[in-house]
Order: sequence, then structure tokens, then C-alpha cells
Amino acid sequence: MKKMKTITMALVLMMGMATTSCVSTRDTVRINQVELGMDKSYIQKLLGTPLFKNANEQGEKWGYRKYVGELADAEEMYFIVKFDANDRVVAYQSVKAPNRHRKQM
Repeated sequence: MKKMKTITMALVLMMGMATTSCVSTRDTVRINQVELGMDKSYIQKLLGTPLFKNANEQGEKWGYRKYVGELADAEEMYFIVKFDANDRVVAYQSVKAPNRHRKQM
């Protein structure tokens, strides 16, 4: 009985790690589809709800979280999409997320 629990737990952990590592690849494929001139509704369908939005009179910026690298050493990044006043993509870029886990001295 104890051996069965150990095997089950190991399988659950392996499946969790496998599906987590796939998220980064899927997101990267979607992000690579973003092009200048796309409209806001298509970006929403492609990438989902943004993590944050900022707007001004010239347009809007949407930010999405993504991870780059292997599961254990994945680096947190933000993918930023900038829209003009007509809700069309005019720029996009990936930027490194701020390090929120720094040790306090």
C-alpha cells in the first residue's frame, strides 16, 4: 500500500512538471504570432487577458507574463504590446521582470 502511494505521488509530480514546462512553449508560440497592425480583439483572443493595462491619449499598453528557459531556471519576463489610438499594434517587446525575490539586507 505504501509503495503504491509513493508511485502515485511520483507520477503526479512528473505530470505536473511536464505540463508546467509546456506552458512556456505554448505561450512563446502565441507571442511569436503577434504582428504590427493586428487589432486589440485579436491579441486578446491570441494571448488572453493581460496581466496589466496602461492607457494614455496616444494609445494603450498591455502586459503579459512569460517565462524563458528551463523549468528550474526559468526567467520571468513581460511581453508588452503597444496599441495606437485606433487599437492597432504599433510595437511589442519582451522585457525582464523586476526581481521581487531579492534578499533584504
